[in-house]
Amino acid sequence: MTRYLLFISYIGTQFRAVQKQIVNAEPNKLDPNSVQGIIEICSKKFNPENEPYVYVSSRTDQGVHALRSSAHIDLVRRNGRIYEPQSLLAGFNKYFTSKDIDLRIQSIKIVPDSFHARFNAKSRKYLYRLAVRKPDAPSEVEIPFAEWKRCHFVDVPQFDVSLMESAARLFPGSRDFRTFTNNNRCKEDMNTVKDMYKLDVVPGRPLLNSEYSPNCSHYDYWDIICHGRSFLYRQVRRIVGTLIAVASGSISIEEVKYMLNTPSKDSWNNCIGVVPPFGLYLLDVEYDPQDMEMQNSEIATKPPVADI
Repeated sequence: MTRYLLFISYIGTQFRAVQKQIVNAEPNKLDPNSVQGIIEICSKKFNPENEPYVYVSSRTDQGVHALRSSAHIDLVRRNGRIYEPQSLLAGFNKYFTSKDIDLRIQSIKIVPDSFHARFNAKSRKYLYRLAVRKPDAPSEVEIPFAEWKRCHFVDVPQFDVSLMESAARLFPGSRDFRTFTNNNRCKEDMNTVKDMYKLDVVPGRPLLNSEYSPNCSHYDYWDIICHGRSFLYRQVRRIVGTLIAVASGSISIEEVKYMLNTPSKDSWNNCIGVVPPFGLYLLDVEYDPQDMEMQNSEIATKPPVADI
């Protein structure tokens, strides 16, 4: 058996989710509507001896995109050799292109058998793209078509970015984020303490400039960067919704402090809207390089590498 680490990118619009949406009794059932499932389907094209199963590092929702996510998969080749990573890379991407699937493998690396894409991850970094209509923009201005399902557009008469930045500074640190997760997914005994390293609000930009997409000039773009070891279900989207609510005057900084200092499903302020998934991008999954390196003893026991 050889374990491969895959770094992947995808547009989340066409997928129901990253993880397969099937019951535990049927773990090997094919699911072409998930990122995990479509990678497993493609893996079968290489005719491995084992039943391929993909373990994803980050279980993003339907509609969320990824610029650099990751997963691992074990493959056993029938001739006793090892699949060459670059040959696998070419095979995966050729299949995705031929099937018009919005998924690409960026790189593949052979890793130790003990490596796990999810549990060895040191941190994850997310980007949320936000566009705010300028006060002097026409009220009937259309959302730029190039940004459709790629950015969240808001129309707020008085949007105070300085308040949004002030609210963002309250979040980093090790704290209980129970208020900021989905109530239906959060059991009472669930550990909701998470380490957030950074929450920054920085100027963004449109995908196309105003020369090619004139409506872009009617919006101010903002990038919200969230960096932490791991996150609760919908935590990032709820936090971004909170920042927007503060900037628009729907809630105060003091109310945000209360939600953070009183972690409970009952502390969530219903004036806050959970932002849509299509503005969210998984930017990167970070690993310790030493965890990905094969030891000499492991290399000695591996069969030779060969093309597909």
